[in-house]
Amino acid sequence: MIKCSKCGAELSDDTKFCSYCGNRINATTPPPAEEDSISFETSHKTSHPETTWSNGDKVDAPKSLADKIKDKASDKWRNLSTYGKITTVAMSAFVLLCLVALLFGKTAAAIIAILQIVLTVAAVLMKKQVIKVPQKWLHIVALVLAVILLVPYMTLFGMDYGDAEKFAWSDILLADVIPEPKSHLGEILANSDEYLSLYVYKTSAEDYSKYVDACEEKGFTVEAEQSDLSYYAYNADGYKLSLYYDENDSKMSISVDAAEEYGALVWPDSEIASMLPVPKSTTGEITQDDEKGFAAYVSDTPIEEYNAYVAACADKGFTVEASESEKSYSAKNSNGYQLSVSYQGNGVMSISVDEPEYAVSLEIECVENLLFSKYDVDVYVDDSMQGTISHGTTETYNLNLTKGVYEIKFVSAEDDEVTGGVSIDIYQDESLKYKISCTSSQINVETIQGTVSQHGEDEAAIPQSASSYKYQNYVDVQTELSEAGFTNISFEILYDIELGWTEEGEVDSVSVDGNAEFEQGDIFKKDIAIVITYHMPEEDNPNKPVESETPNSTTEPTTEPAENLTVENCPDLAAMLSNKAEIDDSYSAFATKYKGRIIEFDGRIDYCTKHGDYNTRFDYLVSAGDYDPDHQIGPSFKFEDVNYYDLNTDLDTVSVGLNVRIVAEVISFDSNSGLFYLEPVSVTGR
Repeated sequence: MIKCSKCGAELSDDTKFCSYCGNRINATTPPPAEEDSISFETSHKTSHPETTWSNGDKVDAPKSLADKIKDKASDKWRNLSTYGKITTVAMSAFVLLCLVALLFGKTAAAIIAILQIVLTVAAVLMKKQVIKVPQKWLHIVALVLAVILLVPYMTLFGMDYGDAEKFAWSDILLADVIPEPKSHLGEILANSDEYLSLYVYKTSAEDYSKYVDACEEKGFTVEAEQSDLSYYAYNADGYKLSLYYDENDSKMSISVDAAEEYGALVWPDSEIASMLPVPKSTTGEITQDDEKGFAAYVSDTPIEEYNAYVAACADKGFTVEASESEKSYSAKNSNGYQLSVSYQGNGVMSISVDEPEYAVSLEIECVENLLFSKYDVDVYVDDSMQGTISHGTTETYNLNLTKGVYEIKFVSAEDDEVTGGVSIDIYQDESLKYKISCTSSQINVETIQGTVSQHGEDEAAIPQSASSYKYQNYVDVQTELSEAGFTNISFEILYDIELGWTEEGEVDSVSVDGNAEFEQGDIFKKDIAIVITYHMPEEDNPNKPVESETPNSTTEPTTEPAENLTVENCPDLAAMLSNKAEIDDSYSAFATKYKGRIIEFDGRIDYCTKHGDYNTRFDYLVSAGDYDPDHQIGPSFKFEDVNYYDLNTDLDTVSVGLNVRIVAEVISFDSNSGLFYLEPVSVTGR
């Protein structure tokens, strides 16, 4: 067996011409040497850089793997016949076409590409006589057929007729206004006496060009505008024609607008209309005229009069941030009113003025909770959602708002019934800042910066003046303030009634955020600190020392420990435990006032973890009320670094979820963490 020196095909020894490439076989020509048997002399003749050894002999520098691959590929390509090169390029192209078809979801195109690949492979095999065929030219036919299949392949990437259907031109209500297109395959989008919108499929570029000519013959030549793929014009009756040609999809778009009929135009004397020059034409239509803006169409206005009107608007002061094109003009005046004037065509001019818009920066800080109510908050301005604030983060929204009152509403992303809000009055550029805090039942809003026009959802009006509350019963005052919406009410007791001249529970003063002077109707935040100070008998003072006699003959006064503070005998404790806020200034005030006192209340175990690295010492979080894994309201109390015996409990174990009776000493309140620290006296089951 010998090998062809040109294509490398294996041939019998007596072959004179290669049956694959037609190369003449020289019987004296030895077969090509294998790669691994290439002599030093042969390799030495290549053009690769040489290396000189210390003895003076020159050798080739070693080739990189990339160079070897490149050289091998180049040799393979050079050794290919013309037919081999053509089939190689064709195969690469068809594989690429198949991948493209699959990428774009064109199943039929992918099938065609696969067929092209099969035909190309078959052509190569027939050429090499792997597939025996009677006619040697059939391999050429197979390859040509593969190339011809490019036509249906490309067609499938063109027009998708979608909802196309045959339509009858007689069904078109404006058929008498425009010429009939050649194709009747299309999609009717709108069909009325006033407006036509139509897609016409199977329309060649020549068909489109002829249709434009037909439209011109039909009279659509007024104010005509034309490009390679579009045509716009009016006819004498005011009908507006719009044509567009999509050469990729062989599709023509036709739309026709009937002429607007305008009546007599009487220019109004309203505030905004008075800012504008009165147009020359007395026909048109006013479409808006109120405090928010003005809009009008003015007919019988040729382009020259439009240009004159634009100049008159500039003379009226509409020159701020001006923008002008051939048929449009926009600008503001010194008061921020925005003017837009445009020439619509066919002698129609549109005019509009919008009230000023103000730049409003809205910065919202969401206070992070430690354990509960850690939901995100959706922000709305009126009914328009601006975004979502992740719990514990701060977001800023930049808005453009016109003059007026708006409601900023905060809604829990988990429960749309948990809300909070504030009302704002916009009449200038504003920079507003709010701090929101999340609870299980509502979102509290604190205004940091900005003016509030009227009380919003997080605000309430004080029912009476400070002087009017004096001498009323503290329970009645608390009830009225609670019904008004105030949530942070605490008490201070003056144990000063000795002779009975003052009624028990009689109010001495009411202060709002430390201020005891306010008027009826004043607006405050619902969670603002309100302190009701009232009178009680001196003997009811739980801190009053109690004298008792000893059995000794000598009587000496002794002091009994003060009784535990409960919700029954301490209004401040009752108010704190009924507060729904997780962090509140009243908690710190209570801790300061009653530091060292013993409080007693019904509570629950919310959380327990090891203290540091200890196995027998723990940190407990407790709160008031019965256990609910999904909700925790009010202050979070903490027992820090305690063991089981420190709790003085009657329970076998003190674990999360238990309802207990808590007796503990008041230590402090940390306003940063929101934790109220207690020293346990006893924790018993209930």
